[in-house]
Amino acid sequence: MKRYREFLPAVLEVQDSPPSPAGRGIIWCVMLTMSAALLWAAWGKVDIVAVTQGKIVVSELSRPVNAAVTAEVAAVMVREGMHVAQGQPLIKFNDGHLQAQIKENRLRRRINRFHIARLTLLNRYYHQGSVTAQLPPAYLQEDVALAEQAALRLTAEIEADRREKAVFDSRRAVLLAQLAEGQVEKALAENLLPLFREQYQALEALYQKKLTSRDSLLESGKKYTESRHRVVAAETRAQEVRDSLHQIDEEAQARTADKTHALAKESAERSDENRVLETQLNQLQSLSAQYLLRAPVSGTVESLVFRDAGGAVEPAQELLKIVPDSGERVAEVMVRNQDVGFLRPGQKAAVKISTFDFTRYGWVTGELRQVSADAVEDRELGLVYRAVISLKQRTLMVEGEEKLLEPGMQVTGEIKTGRRTILSYLLSPVMEALDGVGKQR
Repeated sequence: MKRYREFLPAVLEVQDSPPSPAGRGIIWCVMLTMSAALLWAAWGKVDIVAVTQGKIVVSELSRPVNAAVTAEVAAVMVREGMHVAQGQPLIKFNDGHLQAQIKENRLRRRINRFHIARLTLLNRYYHQGSVTAQLPPAYLQEDVALAEQAALRLTAEIEADRREKAVFDSRRAVLLAQLAEGQVEKALAENLLPLFREQYQALEALYQKKLTSRDSLLESGKKYTESRHRVVAAETRAQEVRDSLHQIDEEAQARTADKTHALAKESAERSDENRVLETQLNQLQSLSAQYLLRAPVSGTVESLVFRDAGGAVEPAQELLKIVPDSGERVAEVMVRNQDVGFLRPGQKAAVKISTFDFTRYGWVTGELRQVSADAVEDRELGLVYRAVISLKQRTLMVEGEEKLLEPGMQVTGEIKTGRRTILSYLLSPVMEALDGVGKQR
């Protein structure tokens, strides 16, 4: 038959040739493929996601660090993005005037303490009469010059007191010599008095018998009377000397009492001054502490205003922020108006970090935590809602190393709001077009 058809005209050859089975096979393959695609589109489903843009933040609010004084920045000890520990110095202000006051305060307190030690030794000398004119070794170790100065003053005061005591001792010695001389004169007069009395009485008896002259009697009476007066005068002079000695002793005691009182008064005044200075020192140190800013919590430095020294700050001025380590990392994203109606807390989300290519390093899974109750104005997106997506992890594996998700990293959050069939997804443009048929704006 084939040879027969070969000699027929072309038209008759085509008409007499049976159809090829390959064509039927292709047609059936196309029909089966389209049927399978239609079934897959009718039964297969895709995720409906709300695509949002935002950044990583810390759930705990950043801790602002503010200046408390008006001052000049002396040193900036941190840099943007640097991790700091709680209590670590951040910024140092120029507090030279305060340090000068603190230094002067400490010097005055030290001087007072050294003088109180000097006064204690001097008071001991006044009561005991002997003391070492040298401050204890602890004072020498603290300040040699000040200790030597106090020792020199103590020595001078002791020498001055000894000279004053020497004057009193000299006066006492003179009076004691006068008292001894008077006692000798009194003793002599008392010894001669009986003799003169006896002589006078004898001459008086002879005179009555007319055995002696009146002149002899008067001469004897004169000597007797003078002897009695000498005894009385010697006793009077001795009493005067004793009174002078008593007065000298009282003056010496009064002098010691006055000096002791003056020492106690000066020591009390210096102690009171030290207490006042200590209170002032505490105030100065508290004020000086405000000239050194320290980290309130452990975290990361951000929004650093000054990079180096020289700037001027005012009270309550915010100089930097600390993002706490303890805060949970979350994604804060902006949701468009057309998507917010489909969001509810608990929906799953995929957060892609712009810093790390998600096609190589993957993304972070999360869950929608909350959506703001009101919209805010965005210059590019218009009215948007703030939403918070909690992250399941704080790190991302990059080139074999775990990288911490830092606050401020830009993210794209894809929140799964539901599922729809592929067929409805493909037909949605057609349905929108049909919905607009026959309508005019």
